[in-house]
Amino acid sequence: MIDYTWCRRLGEQDRAEATALVEAAARYDEEAGFSVVSAREVESVSTAERSVWHLPIKARRGLSVRADAPLVMVGYLHLSIDPQGQGTVRYTVHPDYRSRGVTTLLVEELGLDVGGADGWCGRGATSLRCWAYGSHPASERLTRRFSIAPIARLWTMARHLAGPFAVPLAPAGFPGGMSIEGPVDLTDDAVVSKVRDVLARQGLTQAQFEQFRAEFGERTGQVVIAAAGSDQPAGAVWFDPRPTRYLELRAAWVRALIVVPEIRGGGLGAALITRAMHELAAAGTQVVLMRIDPDDHSAVRLARLLSFEQEEAHACYQIGEWDDVPDLSPNRGSGRAEDPARDRR
Repeated sequence: MIDYTWCRRLGEQDRAEATALVEAAARYDEEAGFSVVSAREVESVSTAERSVWHLPIKARRGLSVRADAPLVMVGYLHLSIDPQGQGTVRYTVHPDYRSRGVTTLLVEELGLDVGGADGWCGRGATSLRCWAYGSHPASERLTRRFSIAPIARLWTMARHLAGPFAVPLAPAGFPGGMSIEGPVDLTDDAVVSKVRDVLARQGLTQAQFEQFRAEFGERTGQVVIAAAGSDQPAGAVWFDPRPTRYLELRAAWVRALIVVPEIRGGGLGAALITRAMHELAAAGTQVVLMRIDPDDHSAVRLARLLSFEQEEAHACYQIGEWDDVPDLSPNRGSGRAEDPARDRR
């Protein structure tokens, strides 16, 4: 029923088909917030730091049983493996071929054994991770069937700024002794340096720190920075005013909130997010979105305090052992302004 071949780099025709497939899937899944494969990943190749494999999945058009029916690409899987053999999987199926057994058949044929000498499917991955964004019933059925338990979760939180579900915004009441800078665009090296200074004092693992720094290095969106005492940065909120669609409304993302540990609990986090929401409201945003770790009880309390409500749940699935906590990074495919708020009050 399906045909597939692992390759280091897609041929020109397969690359064009895979790009069209992931872009079609991203458009189809945009409002639901499901996982996205980036067109950049279709183009990616191995480096000294990561081994990359591509798996285009093909079937007869319309899943026909006729031998003369042309083969078309119905799914695409991207596998990126770090030097420790830890493999990150990105996967999507063309919207026209969903709920027709393609993914179940693929997993049955590939298997989930990562314990062999050459790793999963002989590609060298001795463990696997994959984020499933959005509460998609197909991914839930699949993981139950193959007994793959989630090892981490995220929630998407939404806060209406306009319309019948909106709650009035309170002023951004900053604690005394704080100086506030911004909002400023992430084009100034001095601004980026200040935010990185706050980030470096968060007690993140090295992998978390490097991931955040890489995302921040894209320099999209704006930040508001709070400083205390000798003007040393004490906190920052990073948000992206670029509009995205959410339930047919104009939405925008709060991408991260960072407050240094020694002053958490004093109201700075709430003030920073409130200031970001005022800026977004002025730009015409109807709904503010952010993602939080539901196990971070302080993040959940803060979100509730600011009238955010849970809209979606996301899960990270893992097979084998991993030497670090799950990366809470976004699926940054197709240029969408959709990223998790990494709340580090």
